[in-house]
Amino acid sequence: MSTQIESQQGSMSTTLFDDSVRAAAEYNLRNKPIMRWPYSHTLVNSFFGKEYYCEMISAFPDDDAFTPLNKYHPDRGTVFLTPDRENGTDDLAQLDDHQREFWGCFVRMFGGGEFRRALLETLGGSGLVDSHFAQTRSLIHLSLDRKGYQIRPHTDVASKIVTALFYLPDEDDFEAAEFGTSVLVERNGSENSDPHDWSGYDTAFTAPFIANSMFAFRVGENSWHGVKPVSKPIRRRSIQYFVILND
Repeated sequence: MSTQIESQQGSMSTTLFDDSVRAAAEYNLRNKPIMRWPYSHTLVNSFFGKEYYCEMISAFPDDDAFTPLNKYHPDRGTVFLTPDRENGTDDLAQLDDHQREFWGCFVRMFGGGEFRRALLETLGGSGLVDSHFAQTRSLIHLSLDRKGYQIRPHTDVASKIVTALFYLPDEDDFEAAEFGTSVLVERNGSENSDPHDWSGYDTAFTAPFIANSMFAFRVGENSWHGVKPVSKPIRRRSIQYFVILND
């Protein structure tokens, strides 16, 4: 099934909703090796088809559509594509018509059970699907980070089962490559120190923040990760996708 609309330029027909877009992305997810240490994670490059990725960049909202995530992260702006846990609403109404239709279709393709099941099964096997699928939903928001943004070491809240991060810079933009999410390992003897202090961790791997890549991991007691301070005047665009327990 697909839905066609005219592009903003009026000269090209754009596919907003097409099951083959999700199927191709799921293929890339399911056929990428999973790293098991220190916790299950994967990095998939060229996650979406090239044409669809260009449409994503074109439909990314203007800066003024974003609101600060919270008082702790004033340098991260968000647009919720699915209802926020706190107020039970999404932010689609504040987008223009093209953006609202594009991202509404994105949620229809990727926010449903098929892709959520694929994430659970890929990172946790059929056992994770059997134990959690029926109790979960997808929480999705767009993010825009600016200079000064960082996420100190943390594991993610217990209600999150899988976290998937889609990086959305322009294809020829590598300014933010070093500011992807880092996989962290606790240092011996750091158990009694501040758990959010970078000095208590070794960086095992950092997912490059490059165009059309997706970094995902299974959330657990040792899923320590973070983003080191963004020291450049850049616009760090992403989709934050969580498989999360129902309220």
